[in-house]
Amino acid sequence: MSGRLAALCSLSLMPWIVIVYPGEVDLVFGWGLLNTNPFHIVHLYDYLFVHTLGPAALPDHLLAWPVSFSLYLAALASGFLSLADREDRRLTAGLVLVAALANLRMWWGLSHTGLTVVPLGAIGMVVYTWWFHTADIRRTLPAWDDHPRD
Repeated sequence: MSGRLAALCSLSLMPWIVIVYPGEVDLVFGWGLLNTNPFHIVHLYDYLFVHTLGPAALPDHLLAWPVSFSLYLAALASGFLSLADREDRRLTAGLVLVAALANLRMWWGLSHTGLTVVPLGAIGMVVYTWWFHTADIRRTLPAWDDHPRD
């Protein structure tokens, strides 16, 4: 496995959102929510379909969580295609960046609650994309020097 694929996989191990309450911390991973007081884990499926009235009842910023995770899973699938030399690295990079934007949407909605909320996932996704895919993204954008300036 390449370092790029290992780094992409490691994004699933880090908390995507850290929410600090007085006396406790919630860690929102792509796959679920870990609460520290008392210690318990709620998987994303349970959050969406057991503990709430379903996705239709959730506000947009909370719906951004499963959207971000779905985009990340698509990026992960694209990244694993590198093992068969079939990956389009531009697609992987784009999916990770859009997942980061969805993660920021969740962070933005939660940050208005007066709590300390840190978007570690979005930061990690942007750093991953910058580190491993800058050249791929530059190849997809038109060259700035090809356009006349006024």
